[in-house]
Amino acid sequence: MHVVIVGCGRVGSGLAGILDQRGHSVAVVDKDPTAFRRLDPGFGGRTVVGVGFDRDRLEAAGVREAAAVAAVTSGDNSNIVTARVARETFGVERVVARIYDPRRAAIYERLGIPTIATVQWTIDRVLRKLIPDAVGDDWVDPSARVAVVERPVPARRAGTALAELELPGVARVVAVSRMGTARVAEPGLVVQDGDVLYLAVGTFIAGELQQAGHEVHLVEQDPARVARMREVGEPPGVSWHEADACEVERLRAVGLSDADVVAAVTGDDEDNLVISLLAKQEFAVPRVVARVNNPKNQWLFDESWGVDVAVSTPHLLTALVEEAVSVGTLVRLLSFEGGRATLIEVTLAPDSPAAGHEIVELDFPRDSTVVAVLRGDRVVVPRGDTSLQVGDEVLVLVTAESIDEVRAILTGS
Repeated sequence: MHVVIVGCGRVGSGLAGILDQRGHSVAVVDKDPTAFRRLDPGFGGRTVVGVGFDRDRLEAAGVREAAAVAAVTSGDNSNIVTARVARETFGVERVVARIYDPRRAAIYERLGIPTIATVQWTIDRVLRKLIPDAVGDDWVDPSARVAVVERPVPARRAGTALAELELPGVARVVAVSRMGTARVAEPGLVVQDGDVLYLAVGTFIAGELQQAGHEVHLVEQDPARVARMREVGEPPGVSWHEADACEVERLRAVGLSDADVVAAVTGDDEDNLVISLLAKQEFAVPRVVARVNNPKNQWLFDESWGVDVAVSTPHLLTALVEEAVSVGTLVRLLSFEGGRATLIEVTLAPDSPAAGHEIVELDFPRDSTVVAVLRGDRVVVPRGDTSLQVGDEVLVLVTAESIDEVRAILTGS
C-alpha cells in the first residue's frame, strides 16, 4: 500500500524506514529539506519539501493513491489540519494525527480523527514502570476499548486456577510471569504466590483500578514554570522544587535520599543519564526510570548508568503509528519480560487466510493465545468458535518461537 507521512522527525523517519523495509510505497513530506537526512541511507520512497496540509504538496506525495496518512510533525495544529485535509478533501480512510496535548486528543477523537497523544502515552508508560505494584495500562488499543494491565497475585489467591480469576466478557488472563519468565496462559494453570498476571480488560475496569495516594515531587530548573505551576496548583497535590536535578546538593535538599522511585524525564538524554546515575550511586534510590529521547542513545540506558527501566518515546510512538496505518501486516505492540513474550496486532486484509475461519480451525501454536478481536465499534471476546472477518483487529500474545507461525496464519506471509 502507499502511505504518506507528514513530518520527518524521529518518529516520521523511523516509521518511514519500517514501512519501506516491509515493501510499502512511502512518501515523506517536511517543510525542512534537511530533515530528510534522518531517513535511512537505503530509503526507497519519495521525499517532498513543503507544508503538510498544502494541497499541491500532498498531491505530489501521492495522497490521491494513498491508503493511509500519518501526520507526525511537532505541531498539534499542523497535524490536525493535515489529517482533516487528507480525510475530508482526498478521502483517505486511514488517517492518524500525533497530538502532544491529551485534552486536544480527546476532542479530535470525538471528531473522528484518530490521534496518538504522545504526552499521555509517555506518562502512562512511565507510571507503569515507576509503581509496578499499582494498576496501570501496559497497552491500550487506539480506540481505548481494550487494555492490558499487570497485577501481582495476592498471597491469598495462591493455588487458584486461572479460570476462577477471569470474568467472561470482561477480563481474561493472557500471560503469567513466574520467577522472571513469562508464559502464555493455559486454562489448567494454577497461580502461585509471586506470580504476575497480565490481563486483557475493558478500559472502564482499568480506570476503576487506578489508585492514587503517592507522595510526588517535581524538580524543574525553569523558575518561571515553577512559579506558574505553583500558582495554578497543577498537578494537584504535587510539590514543585526549583532546582538543577544534575546537582547533588540540590537533589539532597529535595529529599532524594528518602525517595522510593526517581523518574528522569527531561528532554535531554545526557541530563537523564546523569540524574539516573546520581540517584542510584549517591542516594541508593531503589528504582530509577529514565526517558530516552533519541533512539540512537538507547544502548546507554542500562544498569551501568543507574537505569532500571528505560522508556523510549520514539520507539513507542513508531509502534502506535504503525498500528494505526497497517493492514495485513503484523505489528508488535508490547513486550513482556525482556521480549520473552510479545503482544502483536494484525488487521485482517481481504486476502488473509484466517478470514472466514473459526479460531479453533486455525491451529494456533500452544505458546500463543488470541487475546481479543476488535470488530468495528465492539470488542469480541475470543472463543474457539469465534469466526474471524476481514477488517478484524486481532490481538495475539506470542513467544519468540511462535511469532512466525502466527504471522503465517493471519497474514499468509
